[in-house]
Amino acid sequence: MLKWKVLAIAGMAFGLGGLGWGYAQQQTFPGFYELRIYKAQPGKRDALAARFASRTAAIYARYAITNVGYFIPQQSDPELGIDASDTFIYIRAYPSKEERDKRLKAAQSDPEFREVVIAQERDQNARLIVKAHNIDMTPSGSYTAIAVVP
Repeated sequence: MLKWKVLAIAGMAFGLGGLGWGYAQQQTFPGFYELRIYKAQPGKRDALAARFASRTAAIYARYAITNVGYFIPQQSDPELGIDASDTFIYIRAYPSKEERDKRLKAAQSDPEFREVVIAQERDQNARLIVKAHNIDMTPSGSYTAIAVVP
């Protein structure tokens, strides 16, 4: 009888442990996103994408800025001002707008960021970006694939 009680307790412990592990594995999503749309200098979109791939994305990651995704449009949309040949789009995520402001300030103060991005963009002969647009966003409703878990 004692053997069955020990096995029952062990089974419950493993079950509770499994529930705890499963809960810990649930993916949580940030609650604040930025859509960034860059118009690159003519012929420089791929160089801009390469700069993000090789340096900028890693700098952001160091400051807990979530790099959600980087995109190259497959068609132009003149009404939106999107020219597929010179547009680069990406999405960053943060827990909140306040955290965005704090983390971006820290990232932009990073010596590598200042060298890789700020110095290059100030040099008229080396700059890659003509204009940058920023749209702040939050997930909306239960119909979105992004479920914000507090």
